[in-house]
Amino acid sequence: MRPLPSDPLPGPDLVAAVTAELAGPVETWVPLRGGRTNRVWRMAGAAGDLVLKLYLPGAETPLFPNDPEAEFRILSRLAPAGLAPSPVARLKGAFGHALIYRFLEGPTWDRDLVAMARLLHRVHGMAPPQGLGPLPSGSAELRAQARGILSRCRGAADPALARLETRVAARPAVPPCAAPRLIHRDPVAGNVIDTARGPVLIDWQCPALGDPCEDLAIVLSPFMQRAYLGHLLTEDEAATFLAAYPDAETVARYRRLAPFFHWRMAAYALWCEENGRDAGPTDRAREISAAARLA
Repeated sequence: MRPLPSDPLPGPDLVAAVTAELAGPVETWVPLRGGRTNRVWRMAGAAGDLVLKLYLPGAETPLFPNDPEAEFRILSRLAPAGLAPSPVARLKGAFGHALIYRFLEGPTWDRDLVAMARLLHRVHGMAPPQGLGPLPSGSAELRAQARGILSRCRGAADPALARLETRVAARPAVPPCAAPRLIHRDPVAGNVIDTARGPVLIDWQCPALGDPCEDLAIVLSPFMQRAYLGHLLTEDEAATFLAAYPDAETVARYRRLAPFFHWRMAAYALWCEENGRDAGPTDRAREISAAARLA
């Protein structure tokens, strides 16, 4: 997915709101170009080194909502545990919704799969804030999600997708998650900052109560790896990631659900391709292939 172009400065109404909230002007603005959903700037001034995130209307996708209120609540809950940046303020005005939080120094995550697995397990063990919606889980609901995505696609009649659906439908059913947990929902490489104190998750605009297998599936999605990591994980690397996740029961459940996750992601890759979100037939084919190997 192609990074959004970033304006050199936010609009004047947003700059005014930031200045009023921080009780002083921002001295420097630096567009951050990693985002693919919202506009983000690093800003420095008397209030310190901060990030301004402007939520764009209509930026949500069939898999990833864009909820500023949920993100602020999550940051408030998880920042003390070192799992999210520290929130400073929420802003609302003619510009829409925006969030200010403390900047995290460090590179984005690359290949420390053990650290990623342990980070997600810590998140899954945290008590969620109130108000998070439940996420569909289990094989039947994943199939329904995939069909819902395909219903929005012109190329839904792709024979490869149809053949895969038949194979996936023949898999043993997996019931919904009995104990939903807090999940990030989008733990791609660009959303993990490797700070001096350890990895921290950013971009919490689509958290949910759901199956922790959701987060494992995003890390192990070839489409998400290509789009955000820039290369594909090897089979050994994927095995290392799963072996490092401390909950063997969740890993076993993920293995049962993996064909359904890959089929849903193949449907999502088609939607992204048709909606100009830097996806192509190869992304869809890789997800189909991954599902077929496991189905």
